[in-house]
Amino acid sequence: MEHFSRNDLELLLKEGEQRKNCVSIYMPTEKGREKAKNNSTRFKSLLAKAEEAIDRRNLDPASKNKIFDPAKQLISDSYFWANQGEGLACFLSEGYFRYYRLHLRFPEMAEVRDRFHLRPLFGLLFSDGLFYVLALSQKDASLYRAAPGYIEPVDLSETLVRFEAEFEEDSPENYLQFHTGSPNTGDGSRSAIYFGHGGEVDRIEKEKTLNYFRFIDREIHRYINEKSTPIILACVDSLAPLYREASKYPTLSDDIIKGNPENSSLKEIHEKAMAIIEPLFQKSEQAAKEKYFELKGTGKTSNEIDEILPAAMHGRISDLFVVLGARQWGRYYPENEAVELTDGALQGSDELIELAVTNTYLNNGNMFVLDAEKMPDQTPVAAIYRW
Repeated sequence: MEHFSRNDLELLLKEGEQRKNCVSIYMPTEKGREKAKNNSTRFKSLLAKAEEAIDRRNLDPASKNKIFDPAKQLISDSYFWANQGEGLACFLSEGYFRYYRLHLRFPEMAEVRDRFHLRPLFGLLFSDGLFYVLALSQKDASLYRAAPGYIEPVDLSETLVRFEAEFEEDSPENYLQFHTGSPNTGDGSRSAIYFGHGGEVDRIEKEKTLNYFRFIDREIHRYINEKSTPIILACVDSLAPLYREASKYPTLSDDIIKGNPENSSLKEIHEKAMAIIEPLFQKSEQAAKEKYFELKGTGKTSNEIDEILPAAMHGRISDLFVVLGARQWGRYYPENEAVELTDGALQGSDELIELAVTNTYLNNGNMFVLDAEKMPDQTPVAAIYRW
């Protein structure tokens, strides 16, 4: 499966700003060879819908073919369709084609805009409780990306080269081995970084163990782009203080998933992690709401999209609250920071709330996507400004 990160979001946003006629396709997918035909047929149908939308833009046939031909080559690729996650996101424009097979189930949609439609991907990045689990044992270290609806392994294969370069003179075959095969299969097995061949922690020199943990901690910073995202340790009690001593990660949870993670399935790890993380997210949400009401009326809050969007574009938003599924179409004019609201998706218009959310995230603002009744004000969007 592909991994969708902050860098991918930045790339899609940049590509969308440089192009017109951006096609975004989302669909649920089914796993296994026997379901491959269903996946292919659904994708073919969505491509046809997107072509109809492009035809309404009166694009010339040559340009239209440049958009759709790369995606059409996937239709007959049975291996590709047999190896899917829960959902497929596909982005096409003239001279650009990218897809992601992801552990998030999407509703079917095919949209053509002057930017890529990114809202369905937000659940992979924020708002529904994104966090990470670092599973440590005497034998391995594995990193998982998780949210209430899923948990997936982060591929640590690239770590091998960096480890060998750093520990070349320290006989890594005796202390630290790497397994860089396929990610987790769902049965508890996983790609792993091995840092010992058994025995108790006290048999390994403390400083050497700390060096390995410092290395792992630096690697985590490479893989996790969202620096405010919580991370939970899954390990025996004796390893936790050693890792905390080595770690510089700012949001390492005080609570851990106790026990050797090798003895637990991914499902069990996920369930235990959710019991730790849910109170943390609820506490963070409540604190942000209290801050909103404290600052209301001071000029440091707003619940109007025409005020919030320019602030988001300039990185002024520290906390953004958005109603789940809320939309507001319009146009943003960066030259004078003006916002024009429109009724519906007219050509040349943007989904303004989506644009505000994307830029708040990319500027390291905190995100809270809520049900309408949980919003601090009875509006689809509200924000706290940094200044």
